[in-house]
This record gives sequence, structure tokens and C-alpha cells, in this order.
Amino acid sequence: MKKWISATLALMLLGVSLGIAVPAAVASALQQPVGSAASVKQPSATPAEAAEPPSTGKAGQSIRLPYSQDVKLQGYYAAQSAFFTLGEHWQLRSGKLHLELRASSLSQASALTIEVNGKPLHSMKLSRVGESGSKLDLAIPARDLLAGSNEVRISLGYPQGEIGLCADDRSDENWLLVRKGSYFEVQYDSEKPTLELRQFPYPFVPDAGDITGKGTSIILPDMPSNEVVAAALQTAAALGVSAAEGLSGLHMGTYSEVSSGARRGDHLIYVGPAAAMPEELRKAAPSEMMAQLEQGPVLFRALSPLKGGKLLMGIVSGSDDASLDGAARLLQNPELVSQLVGSEALLPSGTNVNRATEDATRERWTLNQVGFPQGLKVEGPFRQQANFDLKLPSNKLVLPGAKANFKLKYAKNLNFSGSLATLYVNGIPAGSKKLDASTADSDVWEVPIPSQAAQSGYLAMSVVFDLQMTDYNCARPGEQTPWAYIEPDSTISLPAEDERALLLEHYPWPFVKNGRWNEAAFVVPAPSANQDFSLQARMAARLGSFLTDNSASLQVRTDKAWGAAELEGLNLIAASTAQDSQLLRSLSSELWFGYDSTFERFVGNEKRRLLPEFASRLASVQLISSPAGDGAGILAVTAPNAESLAQAEKYVEERSYGSGLVGNATLVDRWEKALHHYFAEDDSYSVAERVNLSSGQVKLFAVLLGTMLLMLLLGIVFIWRKYRKR
Repeated sequence: MKKWISATLALMLLGVSLGIAVPAAVASALQQPVGSAASVKQPSATPAEAAEPPSTGKAGQSIRLPYSQDVKLQGYYAAQSAFFTLGEHWQLRSGKLHLELRASSLSQASALTIEVNGKPLHSMKLSRVGESGSKLDLAIPARDLLAGSNEVRISLGYPQGEIGLCADDRSDENWLLVRKGSYFEVQYDSEKPTLELRQFPYPFVPDAGDITGKGTSIILPDMPSNEVVAAALQTAAALGVSAAEGLSGLHMGTYSEVSSGARRGDHLIYVGPAAAMPEELRKAAPSEMMAQLEQGPVLFRALSPLKGGKLLMGIVSGSDDASLDGAARLLQNPELVSQLVGSEALLPSGTNVNRATEDATRERWTLNQVGFPQGLKVEGPFRQQANFDLKLPSNKLVLPGAKANFKLKYAKNLNFSGSLATLYVNGIPAGSKKLDASTADSDVWEVPIPSQAAQSGYLAMSVVFDLQMTDYNCARPGEQTPWAYIEPDSTISLPAEDERALLLEHYPWPFVKNGRWNEAAFVVPAPSANQDFSLQARMAARLGSFLTDNSASLQVRTDKAWGAAELEGLNLIAASTAQDSQLLRSLSSELWFGYDSTFERFVGNEKRRLLPEFASRLASVQLISSPAGDGAGILAVTAPNAESLAQAEKYVEERSYGSGLVGNATLVDRWEKALHHYFAEDDSYSVAERVNLSSGQVKLFAVLLGTMLLMLLLGIVFIWRKYRKR
């Protein structure tokens, strides 16, 4: 048997290399599943090595990962790190660090040291740089590179013995600037994809590098049901879980639409019932597993019958289209995906595929919970900085009373008259603490977080230590190095309101709440062949990047005029031209920028006057309250024609554009310039919200209120006793 498989595989490889089609029966024989996995039924079969496509990974690829902003090092001693993520499925060949530098004329004797992942790479004097600037290219051996996060640390100092680090020196004129044009470049070969299900979402979404989703198509049967379209959008969201930027190149359409066009050469993901599965795809499906579909949906990976060297993944149901939802939600759970063994799996009906999630309603986090189980430590004299961030769900509005409670330890060789710790939140100073010799071994620092610094729901927090030297005028680098440490059980308390105003800057609220779908529903046209759902799929992938809880289902509703009962109570997403959507035409008067009577142009209002020709070539992204008055929202991504609609797509598909949306309505002109408008007020705090019950404010408020009531009562008693006889 093993000899037969080896011979057959050799023939397949030879056939592909010569451009000969491989018989479906032979390909099927090489696609048998392996082993078993918890909660997923899988039969025993042939070795996994046999279930590999003959195509190889891409060779000789290169990627440049840029510095996102200028990096400035200032003083006689300073250091900063930048982190770059490399793909887990890359075979790393070599790397290069390209730095564009500028240095002050007063820093000529300073030394620049560069380390990669803790290993020294290069040192030089800054006399080679100067204020006019210079470029530096450094080769990085493959052995020093890591899959995942890579640290590039740049430090500024003086060669040993040339100058001491003095406690009273202020050296703002001694600086080095690493310009934004700098980058980290890596050459690599892409790992050859296999038919193992546990590789999902690879290669449909290559990890790191180009993760636009280009080259992947989700296929639906012709005339798909709403349950099938919903499961396909859930699958797009599963792809988006690992693509924070979005998948602007992802395609989704019916089989007729994909197979007849250029996208037939993509990696394919079929979502739908077996009965409607095109015969060409059915031949690649595992026949034994397909016979068990009434027990639950089947997932499999095989060679694409439409293009040699490409993959086909199937998510197939029996007679119940609704069962596809569980399989798609399984793919949103990376932990369970990693447990899949082999190239095919049966998911029994009722299997719990939910991700283990932490309580999204909590209001307090420790450093351990935000990714620093070892705490945070800084070393070296003068200004040293420890950074971490905390991101809340988009529906959370941080209320007054937020605070951080840090447990500190620090060196005892400091000049405590000038040593401080300062907290910055989103660049705004929150407070400072003078370090004290008597509490160096165990200090507690509680600092309020300013309300204006926490409004975005994203908190970039920096604890900056000014560690001044003591007992002597100067110290050589490495002598009695000062340090400070923040313990991992230090906490950040963020009391928050659960819901926010319907504004685009809070997107994906209200469609995603606390990391899960919030009664969200896409509005799609009535089913037909040759349908293209790519815009909806890309929006779902972008929303998927916000999902941390896969327990809720995504819904789909057939397009119809507003007033249909089945549209009420849902947070609707409608992306279409007005000509193609009954819903958008019926809601025209509810939109902040509605259409004229012909639906060929937008109509201006008190916020913006629009000339007819200009208005006919606009696109819009508008977030409105549901006319039902039930608190739900409707996102309208619309334009008078398909050409103009494309102008707005990137604002709902890509993070770099979508993060700039603000207000209630954004118009996008033919030059793709966004024009933002506010028609409703942002969040405002009520008295009850301003008096935070989890802080000391309530005590002060209660004392003041009680005192006023007591004084009022005493006054009434005195007046009554004085005039009671009258």
C-alpha cells in the first residue's frame, strides 16, 4: 500500500510538472484524513504526508517593514526598541536593517549600538552621521531572526572610559534621530501549504507580509439561501480574525461568477450544502465523510479542481443549511482549529465551538492580563520608559474615576531628591510620584487617569522613570546601574458605560459589542446566479478582526423596503447603490445625506451644500438610528452608481482608512477625499456617571450632600421654633 501511494504521488508530481491533469480518483486517494481530535469526528486513514498539494511555496520573496514614525534618542544615555512581526510560515533566508540617521553636532563622540533580538549587531561613533544625515545598511543573518516578534534595539551612549554619566548633566543637545524612512527587510521562502485543516487560515491569509486576502475566493452555490450567505460571511470574519488591517483583496461570489472569471485561479473556500455543490467541486470532496453529513457539517481541504497548485477548502452541510454556522464559528476559534488532524473533519451537531473568553464587563486589568506576566523593568540612568497598552471594546465609554495602581520597586542608589515616576496616557500626563528611599523595596502609587485621555477606548500608557544617580558626581556605564520595576499584579481600573453614541469613530459599534456580534445583519440582494458578495465579505473580514467572542451568529436579510418586521431589532449593514437596494431607497429621507427623487445624486443640507454634478459622483458612509426607535443602528455604504461606490469601499474594508472615520456621515469624492460631518452629539456624562461609585468621589459627594441637607433641616427647625406661636 505504501509503495502504491509513493508511486502514485510521484506520478502526480510528474504530471503537474508537465501540465497533465491529475485524475480525480487519484487525487481523492491522497486526501484521506488522519487520526482523531477532541469534539470532532475523524476517521483513520493514510499518512498526512500523502495529503499535500504538489505546488511549492513561493521562493525568494522579500518584504520591507517600515518604522511607523521617527524615533528620537536624547541625552548621554538612551535606548528604544522597535518590534517587527515575521510570519510563522516563512523559511527565513536573511535580513537587512536600513537606518536613515541624523545626529546633533554635539554628539559626535557618542556611540551608537544596534542589537537584534538581544544580540549585538553593530556599533559605531556618531561622527560618521552628522546633522546632514547618513544612511546605514546592516546585514542580519537568518539565525538571528525569529518567527513572530523581532526586537531591534538602538541605544545611544559613550565608549567606556571617555565620559561619565553625571547626575546633574542635562544633555538635550545630545540627540540621535532615526527617520521614518528606515525599515526592516527580510528575504524568505513561503512554506509549502499542506492539506492539513489545522493550517487555517494559511494560505488563504498568508501570515504577516501581504495579508490583503488577494488570491482567495469564497464560493457559494448558485442561488444561495440566506443561511448559506451568513455562514460564508462568518467564514470571511474567521479569515479577518488574523488580519487586523482588513482583507481588501478578498473575493466572494457564486460558483458561476467565480468559475467563469479570472478568480478561478484563486485558493477557494466553498460554503454551502452538498446538494447544491457544483459537480466539479464535489469530485474533490471526501466521499466517505460526505456520506455522514446528516450528523453535522464536514470540513475538508483538497486540491483545487479549477487551478493546479491551488487549494480548495470545503464547509459543507447536509439538508440543514443552518448547521454551517457552527462550522464557520469553529474557524473563528484558533485553539480548536489547531486541534484538527488531517485533511477532513466531521463536526457533530451541537458541538460547542465557542472560544474561552474573559469577562468583557470587567473594569479592572492587571499587567499580567494585558500581556506582561513578568511585570515591566527598566535599567539605566536618567530617563527610562516602560510602555504597554490596553484596548477596550468599541462600545465602552470610560467614565470619570479611572485610575492606575502601580506596585513599584526601584534601586536604592538613586538621588531621591530628583528621581521621579510619571504616567502618560495617550500622550497626556496623568501624574507624577517622587521616588523615596524608605519605600524602594515596596512602593504603591495610585494615579488618576484624566477623562480626556481615555475617551477613545484605546489607552497607550507609558511609565517614565527619571533615575538620577547618587553619592558621586559621575558614573561609568555599567557601574551600579539604577533600575525600576513594576509588578505584574499592578492594576488599571476603568469604570465604563456599556454603550456609546452611534458615531463612526466608535465603529464597529453597534454591530460588535464586547467582542461579539450584536444582532448584526447584512442586507443582500435576492438570490441569483453570478452574484458578487465581495464588498460584504471584505466588510465582514474587517469586523472579524474585532471579534474576541465567537458565540453569536451573524445574520443575513434579503433586501426589501423598510417596514418589514423582520428588519426591526437588528443592526443592519447595507452596502449597495440606491438603484440596487429597496431598503436604501426607502430610507433615503432618514439618511443624513439622502438622494434626490431619481436616486442619481445626493442632496445637500445645512452642513454642506452640494452641486449636482459633484453630488452625482459622491459615495457615502452613514450611520443612522433605526426608524423603529429600538436603539438599533443602520450602516449605509452607498452611492448613486457602482463606480462611485468603489470610492468608499476602503473606508469600511481597511483599518488605515476606517480608523479615520468620524461623525455620523462621511462623503467620499471622486479623488477619494473624505468629508466628515457631525449631525448628533457625542457621548455626554450624566450626573450619575460623573459620580463614579467605584471611586472616592461618591464619599465626598455624599458628605457634601449630607451636610447641605442637615443645614437645611436645622434652618427649618430654627425658623419653625421662632415663629411657631405666630
